[in-house]
Amino acid sequence: MALLTQVLTRAGYRVIPAYGGEDAIRKVKAGGIDLVVTDLAMPKVTGIEVIQTIKSDPATQHIPVIAVTAHLWDQVGQAASEAGCDSFLSKPFTASRLIEEIHKRLKPAGT
Repeated sequence: MALLTQVLTRAGYRVIPAYGGEDAIRKVKAGGIDLVVTDLAMPKVTGIEVIQTIKSDPATQHIPVIAVTAHLWDQVGQAASEAGCDSFLSKPFTASRLIEEIHKRLKPAGT
């Protein structure tokens, strides 16, 4: 997570790190989140559960979610997609690939 935070901060994004799925859900529900990048493999509350929670709540369902995982099983990508994930990246991926996905998902200011 520290590496992602560093890469995204250097790219000009404000990053609010979450420490696990429960923390991520709490921070999203608190507001001020424009996009979520979540790992699918987390203890207790998984990335799939985070996506499902975000996408099932009318107050947060508009927030784009990018899921990342080291698991290359087709079922993992399918489960993320079915949960409402907007984009899926398999590890390892480059910083430029992640930033490209973020640019695709965020609307420019004033649009």
